[in-house]
Amino acid sequence: METIKIQKGKRCVFMNTVQMLFVLMLSIGLMNHVIIIPVLLEIAGRDAWISTVIGLILLVIFLPVIYFPIKQSQQTHIFQWLKENIGAPIAYFIASVTCLYLLIISVVTLKDTTTFTTTSYLTGTPNWAIIVTLCIICFYNASIGLPSIAKTSGILLPFVVLFGIFVALATVPHKNYELLKPVLEEGWMPVWKGVMYVAAGYGEIVLLLFMQQQMKTNISFMKLVLFGLVAASLSIGPTVGAITEFGPAEASHLRYPAFEQWRMVNLGTYLEHFDFLSVYQWLAGAFIRISLATALIPELFDITNKASRRWILIFVYVAMFFAAMTPMSDDTFFRMLKKWVLPMSFFFICFLAMLLFVLALAIRIKERRASA
Repeated sequence: METIKIQKGKRCVFMNTVQMLFVLMLSIGLMNHVIIIPVLLEIAGRDAWISTVIGLILLVIFLPVIYFPIKQSQQTHIFQWLKENIGAPIAYFIASVTCLYLLIISVVTLKDTTTFTTTSYLTGTPNWAIIVTLCIICFYNASIGLPSIAKTSGILLPFVVLFGIFVALATVPHKNYELLKPVLEEGWMPVWKGVMYVAAGYGEIVLLLFMQQQMKTNISFMKLVLFGLVAASLSIGPTVGAITEFGPAEASHLRYPAFEQWRMVNLGTYLEHFDFLSVYQWLAGAFIRISLATALIPELFDITNKASRRWILIFVYVAMFFAAMTPMSDDTFFRMLKKWVLPMSFFFICFLAMLLFVLALAIRIKERRASA
């Protein structure tokens, strides 16, 4: 299968709205469902669910900033659009810093997945074996390109959603919604701190700008709102579930609260231990998230040569392997997420979205002056 096809100087499109939604649900879903929630519960405690709701409101307000460059560029490749209208230095700068961001989130996902695997079900397996296995399958998917990622998402996501609905319904008897009260017991400050972490996950929708040229249909503002609502639901539900099932104090001490909920699932007297389904959910999300982030790295620079893309990905995955193999305790990794990675992700997403908005506005003004 060819990764890239060129017809009459234009890149062929592959994905429809549903496929894009599936890709974003799995990729952003792992971030919102797994990586952010433990930090959010520690920061905001009982009011963590308020942070997720406020984050959704702010995301909807912020979406026009993301939509304007999409509309202004007419869903052409953002790198080429910037090169032609602003200049190569700015285009390469944006692509380079975004490349670094994608590499960081790939390493974080790989490291966190390895920790989850070795502490939950493959306790005797060396880290290198898990990392190598994940890198190989993600490299293969990424090397084929975004069409492959979209198709594999379409296969994996229905089961992820089905299992999610199952665990939500099966844990209803264990939920006590009185544990959500009293609200704002510690004031607004923990809530607003939590919003920053939530926004680091919600804001990943900005990556749509670097996939827009692959869409078969126009990206309307309402589609962006739909993507945002789906991304937010993947945080709001598990956060409320963790607090109502374990209580705010216990939930804030759990490393993976969204998956601890599976341990409470049983059907009758004899059917229990359904937590193996959480392994499928996690690995499906990690597989798509790492594949997508790494596939976008050569895509950022509009590299169409298959051999060049493959060598870039080989270099990326070798770098990821050594980064993920760096000796680091899980406590140190968690603190790094809390103090550095997630706050920096938040500020980078805001910076990138605002920069592209300003550049799109400048291009529009220049075009109007030229046509006047």
